[in-house]
Amino acid sequence: MKRNLTEAEAKEETQPRRPDHTPTQSSGSMVGDAQIYPKSDLTPGKEDPRVSQDNVAENICKKGWSTASVRPPTSVTNKIKRQTMQAYGFTDTSNHYELDHLISLQNGGCPDCVENLWPEAYGDKGHPMTQNERAKWNRENPDSAEVLPGALEKDLVENHIHDEICFGLPDAKMSSFSKKYPATGSVTLKQGQQILATDWYACYRNIMDGNKPCD
Repeated sequence: MKRNLTEAEAKEETQPRRPDHTPTQSSGSMVGDAQIYPKSDLTPGKEDPRVSQDNVAENICKKGWSTASVRPPTSVTNKIKRQTMQAYGFTDTSNHYELDHLISLQNGGCPDCVENLWPEAYGDKGHPMTQNERAKWNRENPDSAEVLPGALEKDLVENHIHDEICFGLPDAKMSSFSKKYPATGSVTLKQGQQILATDWYACYRNIMDGNKPCD
């Protein structure tokens, strides 16, 4: 994942929007606009080999576990953010982007692999926004599709996928979104990672459409 306000909160101020916009640019087999996804040649995603299906109950699904235990220091991530922004050709201010783990940390993503990190916009090309500006926009425009989904919307998906991976495990840690959008079924670690690495927005649409499972 990326920098959170806190591990547990996962940006509770986000007000997810209904996914009723039509993509303006083809993204192949993906359901969303092309600009909300990373470039697959630069950011294909990378797993953390220390996390496996056999040990999720001992790390990402364990109460008390935190992404802070694996998150690299800002001295590392700041350098990677500059590097990836240059690679993506982004020249506007860096606070319009979140250095995002495509496969998020709470889902067994590699913490410091460049191929798992990308500058994900809070807004879109026509509506550049900081994190706070996007959160404010979402609160004030809960049903608007004027701005494409971005980093805050993907946070919801990451947390939901985590809860589906941990679903059914005894005394498992669940995300702060679990009360509003509870997991209703399980996915394997690999399945969850694949959803994030391929089309996270398809999962977001499922969540917004009656909290359907992301499988």
